[in-house]
Amino acid sequence: MTAWRRVRTPLREAEVLAQAAECSRHRRGLLVLSAPGDGATRFASDVATRLRIAGHHVVRRDDLDRTDADRPLATPPDAILIASARVGAPVHPDIQRAVAARTRTVTVAALTRAETADVVRRAIDSPPSARLVEALWRSGHGNLTATKIAYDEFHRRGWVAVTHGHAHLTVPVRQALEAVVANPDRWAEPDDQAVLTALAIEPRLTLSDMIGLHGAAASQRLLDRGLMRVRRDADGDGPLSVHPPLVADVLRTRCVTPRLGDELQAMAALADAAGRLPTLTWWSLSHGQPVATEAAVRAARLAYSVHDYATGAKVVSAALQRDADLPPRLRAALLLTQGQCLRMLERLGEADAVLSEASALVTGTAASAESVDTALAGEIAAARADLAHYQDRSPDRALALLSEAEEIAARAGDEAQRCLLAALAVLHLSYAGRFREAVARRLALPHDPPGVLVRRIDALQAVALDALGRGDEAVVMIGRLDRRAESAPVGEWATEEHLSARFVVVLHCEGVTALARELPRFAAVDGDDRIRIDHGMRCLADAELALEVGDVSAALAAAEDARNTIERDGPEDYLARALSLCALALAYQGRDAEARTHLARLEALPGATNAAVGPDIRAAVAGTLTTLGDSAAALAVCRGLVAEGLVGAAARGAMAGVLRRNAQLCAFAADLPITGAVPLLMQSLARTVLAPSAREALRIGRDAAAAGQFALAHAAGSLARDQGAPGSAAHGEATRLMSAAAGYMRGSAAELQPPVASLTRRESQVAELMSRGLSNAEIAQSLQLSKRTVEGHINRLYHKTTPGGGAAFTP
Repeated sequence: MTAWRRVRTPLREAEVLAQAAECSRHRRGLLVLSAPGDGATRFASDVATRLRIAGHHVVRRDDLDRTDADRPLATPPDAILIASARVGAPVHPDIQRAVAARTRTVTVAALTRAETADVVRRAIDSPPSARLVEALWRSGHGNLTATKIAYDEFHRRGWVAVTHGHAHLTVPVRQALEAVVANPDRWAEPDDQAVLTALAIEPRLTLSDMIGLHGAAASQRLLDRGLMRVRRDADGDGPLSVHPPLVADVLRTRCVTPRLGDELQAMAALADAAGRLPTLTWWSLSHGQPVATEAAVRAARLAYSVHDYATGAKVVSAALQRDADLPPRLRAALLLTQGQCLRMLERLGEADAVLSEASALVTGTAASAESVDTALAGEIAAARADLAHYQDRSPDRALALLSEAEEIAARAGDEAQRCLLAALAVLHLSYAGRFREAVARRLALPHDPPGVLVRRIDALQAVALDALGRGDEAVVMIGRLDRRAESAPVGEWATEEHLSARFVVVLHCEGVTALARELPRFAAVDGDDRIRIDHGMRCLADAELALEVGDVSAALAAAEDARNTIERDGPEDYLARALSLCALALAYQGRDAEARTHLARLEALPGATNAAVGPDIRAAVAGTLTTLGDSAAALAVCRGLVAEGLVGAAARGAMAGVLRRNAQLCAFAADLPITGAVPLLMQSLARTVLAPSAREALRIGRDAAAAGQFALAHAAGSLARDQGAPGSAAHGEATRLMSAAAGYMRGSAAELQPPVASLTRRESQVAELMSRGLSNAEIAQSLQLSKRTVEGHINRLYHKTTPGGGAAFTP
């Protein structure tokens, strides 16, 4: 196990360097403020260290808000003062004046999720797994003190293990969080803790609620000190949160009867509290307080929407227990939310039974189709479809459930609900990789579905168009999504589907170089705590990118990292993709037995290719089979993809065969109806293999290298070299092209072709003149060299460009 060690390098290096440079330039100090535990002292220390390295005289003063006025700030006139304090905490006026005269002020925010993961990696000298990062993030939300306390507790209990080079949490996140105990005095004074307790009990309280409970002064003080924050997803008077969350967990645990009852009783006096505050609603129902059933439904749905599934399930159970004779519609609404919460809690059997009962209540008690609550029936059908797809790893039962609900909506004349259900069917088909059907059904929708749903569907449509071989249309679709994102609320554009679609479409259709231009968009996501990209998903992207470049060693390392991470922490739907990339990279390295083992594991997974990445999994399998020498089986896989309309995926499946000049796969790829810059380059290479042309091969190689597709460029250069006469201009250019591409390619057993030595500038000049038919003497005269020197260059050219060449020759 790995203990937490002090991180000696700057935690926010870019900010530290910028602030140190500013202090050095103006010879003025710095006062660093942050919420308790967010790292003001550490930031100040890092800045001071940089200034001392630069040769400045630095004086440090920490915790100014806890410094007595009697303690003088003995700072020499030539020294730079670097100080820190808790934001919002009162500082003695004399100290404040003295510091203000010598410094400027900067406020340090809590770390982002990505920064937190980086700090943990450096502190324990091992990359943390997604589950470990999740547990630490939910403890601290970037608060350094809380993060370290949580990690130390996990480590003390033996819950952190290092395997495959990663530190991972061996228990569920919820169990780990419940075990962390900390003293809230580290962050808040006793009076502040008393105020924060209400928010710890009921996390949906707003600022207006807190002012009503504890007054404006106390509420403002907690906001100023960073102990209470308005959630980033909130608009206006939105819900608050305790910072760090670990403090809320401790205060909630400490609050027992009768104080818990007193706090909740005070909340009951707030406006519209029942239905708006889930914990209060559950407590009121459990204690016989009057709560309208509609309010219980609202509270349960609110708990579900903020991922508090346990509270949502408790609210429904209490409401049903209180009143067993509810009207069918209200009972069905409660059961719907209960089923959704149970599904997220992985209680799948209970969820299925509850949702089936809800469906029967809505559709079985109506006197006619017109009397059915189509909106509620649609919600229940959508929830049942999600559960069925998750259980079956197939969309068939989900599609049948949605179809039934569509018929009910159609009979009731609810066209909007029918369209919404049809859109959900498109989503399920897309998640199953049945892209031809998904695109057809999307076109058949009478109008766009509402809100975020249309952006999710159209992102998957872009992936579908790419898999169908319609790369140019996929690029246009990404542009349309970007334009829609400009008018979307902040943060909503970067859905998981949108990010995935951008990566897939740009890489597959435009190439590695184009994807590199998109990196700022992906980097921006790392700074947004509302969006989480799991480590396993990042590794899958790294592996696919490395394979496109031709760096097999990097691809295998990333694919194995993804496989190990997903096996531990999920998402399990992507394990098949990790196995397929591992198999392909292992086959490229000539490790045939291991590649076949991974293929066997892949085939054993139920519904392995019934996913949005299913076509790409099958393409990787085809590439693996080709590399293992079974081109007939690879061709069968590719033809199967074409039969389903997945022409783009089939082209990627044939890529390995094209790179190796396999005649069958080249003939197959040459006739595919595909668009997109990179697919067309691959197709051009396939046609050139069948009808060799050094000039065309060189054109393909140059274009592929410009696109960053170095495996493709290397293969095209190899073909051009084989077609050109040794010493010719084409032969020399092909050799240089292969050498440049080989610089990016590592780890392949065959390396597609043997390593190629690069030509010197003088050797290239000699080769160019030889290609024009000049004699040795004429070359010597043209280059102002001796004839003997020219002959030496020609001999070296022969050694470099002729396999097994060794004897000198003269033309």
